[in-house]
Amino acid sequence: MADRNDRIDGRDACLAALRERLLALPGEAPRVVWCIDSDFADWPFDDTAVLQALQRWAQAPGRLLKVVGVDYDAVTRRFPRLAAWRRDWSHCVQAWQPAPDERVDLPSVLLAGTSAVELLDRERWRGRTLRDAAELRQLGEACDAITQRCEPAWPATTLGL
Repeated sequence: MADRNDRIDGRDACLAALRERLLALPGEAPRVVWCIDSDFADWPFDDTAVLQALQRWAQAPGRLLKVVGVDYDAVTRRFPRLAAWRRDWSHCVQAWQPAPDERVDLPSVLLAGTSAVELLDRERWRGRTLRDAAELRQLGEACDAITQRCEPAWPATTLGL
């Protein structure tokens, strides 16, 4: 069987793979999308086309975006348009962060339907694009396992006086 995965080497290639995968969401219409990263600092969440693609994807019934990160205050400051989109589409977004008593080393993963982007070496920007069904299933199970060590985070609204 041929390898159905592609290597990613370099920052530009990694960012392009993330952007390409996010832009493909409306056409491929996966029910669940996972975005996992400690800070999402280099993700293309400030890209207008990416936010429009997320909106078109989220308009279909039953969509669920599962986001796992550490510092959502930084995400909100870095990506104000994403934060606004998240408020508007809060019914289809679940955000998680590691529980305070858990030590969780978060991977950098975008898993959506029939493919995923996984950054394996953050320093050298090396990763891979996955398309193999068995590996995608394993990655999905690993994402589920991470959320079991997390707690809900990044509320859509904050209540105050």
